[in-house]
Amino acid sequence: MSTVLVASPSAFLRIGLLQQLRRRQGSMVPAEAATAAEAVRILAGGEIDLAIVDDALLATPTGDRLVATIERHHGRTLVIATREPPHGMSQARTGMPRVIPGVVDGVLNIGAIARSLPAALDEVAVERSLRRSPGGAARAPIAHHCANPSRGRSDIVLVAASTGGPSALSLLLQQLGPPRLPVVVAQHMPADRTAGFAQHLAAESGLDVIERGAGDLPSHAQVTVLRGGSDYRLARGRAGQFRLVATEVAGNVFHPSADLLFGSAAEAGMTVIAVVLSGMGDDGARGAAAVAARGGRVLVQEFASCVVAGMPSATRAVCASAIVASVPEIAERLSRWPMANNQLAAAIPED
Repeated sequence: MSTVLVASPSAFLRIGLLQQLRRRQGSMVPAEAATAAEAVRILAGGEIDLAIVDDALLATPTGDRLVATIERHHGRTLVIATREPPHGMSQARTGMPRVIPGVVDGVLNIGAIARSLPAALDEVAVERSLRRSPGGAARAPIAHHCANPSRGRSDIVLVAASTGGPSALSLLLQQLGPPRLPVVVAQHMPADRTAGFAQHLAAESGLDVIERGAGDLPSHAQVTVLRGGSDYRLARGRAGQFRLVATEVAGNVFHPSADLLFGSAAEAGMTVIAVVLSGMGDDGARGAAAVAARGGRVLVQEFASCVVAGMPSATRAVCASAIVASVPEIAERLSRWPMANNQLAAAIPED
């Protein structure tokens, strides 16, 4: 559960932001500040995971102290620009947080903020996951985080694939058999092709495979292919169910974004098994590092068997604990890893 500070002299804006945050992540510990001095005091306490600050506070007599405090919380702060022009923080400064425009034609516009907030939060979530250890403390290099994943029971399997992915996915599901955990597949593919692709995987594997966009995932273990052409973050609903939320990753050319899918799941506290299959580019590498940093496991397809080894090799390069394996070996590990908490665990080697 995260602790979020919302700082603004406007009670209306604070209420609106907190409503947006609750819709996004359900459970959180909110903190509010109406003045810059209050915001500085709360941030100095060191217990805030995310701060959303109205830039009107930066123009107050205590604004310089607040700017300095925000810069020390680099990567954990969003600024809502409610002044025209935005006040106080130069884009050239090292600790510059993301700025969300909040004014349209000189008037505070909650709708504009609500449209921009999810993408900004997604970027913060992925970067925070990469910077934090499983205990939420030191900002060590990614390779250090990836060196010692936990061995607890996993919640979900997330799979990334691009060029060469369809054949690898078909083989993976054939070898896997009925999954013990929900499986969500991010295959780079246009929106008009993923429904047919899901049907193809179902026919090839004999498993229940569905295409799905935004909304709740089925409660039982099932294979879900993300609808193409869009990006999704993974969250938990109020009842604990897995929920896909459609969003847009600025500058992303491959959809669905595996980095966003993996990183959002890690940020939501899920224990993930991340699988990166054949594909061009490096999508999935940063997200897989976030998964490992939060105690999850990472598997990548052996490079020689990939049509294009870009995604698996990029993932292995930033995550030393990622296991390189053939597709049948990946399926075999997926079939036994969810059993890690039962009495048979001692008889099952982890590596």
